[in-house]
Amino acid sequence: MSIEWGKGSAFNLGRIKDMRVERSRNGEGWSFLASDDKLTYLHVDNRHFKTKEELDECIMEWINERKKM
Repeated sequence: MSIEWGKGSAFNLGRIKDMRVERSRNGEGWSFLASDDKLTYLHVDNRHFKTKEELDECIMEWINERKKM
């Protein structure tokens, strides 16, 4: 299971199964928010990551933890 990130102008928008994710970057690093088809802003993560790879790992961990609920 992996995140399918968009191309071109949709570079920061991704999907994984029934979840939508959006990544953004500022001076502190990369962060993300997650939505599903029912609720926008299901999760807004306030942490920042130095690389997109670290960010992707965090997103996958959050999705896996959510499945356990």
